[in-house]
Amino acid sequence: MRDWKSSYEENNYGHLFYSLVRIHRPEKIVELGTKAGYSAYHMAIGLRDNHFGTLDCYDLWEKYPYHSCPLAEAIDNLEEFKDIVKLSRLDAKFVEKMYDSINLLHIDLSNDGNILEEILIPWINKAKLIILEGGSKERDNVEWMKKHNKKPIKEWLKEQDFDYFTIEPFPSITLIRGRG
Repeated sequence: MRDWKSSYEENNYGHLFYSLVRIHRPEKIVELGTKAGYSAYHMAIGLRDNHFGTLDCYDLWEKYPYHSCPLAEAIDNLEEFKDIVKLSRLDAKFVEKMYDSINLLHIDLSNDGNILEEILIPWINKAKLIILEGGSKERDNVEWMKKHNKKPIKEWLKEQDFDYFTIEPFPSITLIRGRG
């Protein structure tokens, strides 16, 4: 049994990731913040079942200063998809410049409104669908968001000029229609 270290696992969000890949049939997925690979694993199953598409995953793993896991753990968890999934250690703020357009973007970077302003906004015209961790009132009130006075995601989303929909329960996922 894999140790995913993911808040998505508790409420079986893997099924949602899989379904979104099956429905939207992306050729190129980019994931920012892979950790142990829970969401990447489920998106990779969808790509395999679609019989096409690739997933590029970016994370800092051991170099992330807060809560993460070793790159080796993600490699082990995603081994069966090494022909579909590429893992790269790179800061998320440098990834956007590497792509002209993608079908699906997943952002899970200890998200808050300020991080999303910096990371998501440059992708809005490059991605067709954006999945981000967070967006609910409950997620905005987690201990570390309050302690470090982080900008709530729900508040940030209301300030934006794009279509979005937030799915609960915790940690919640927000789907954004990109313009790419």
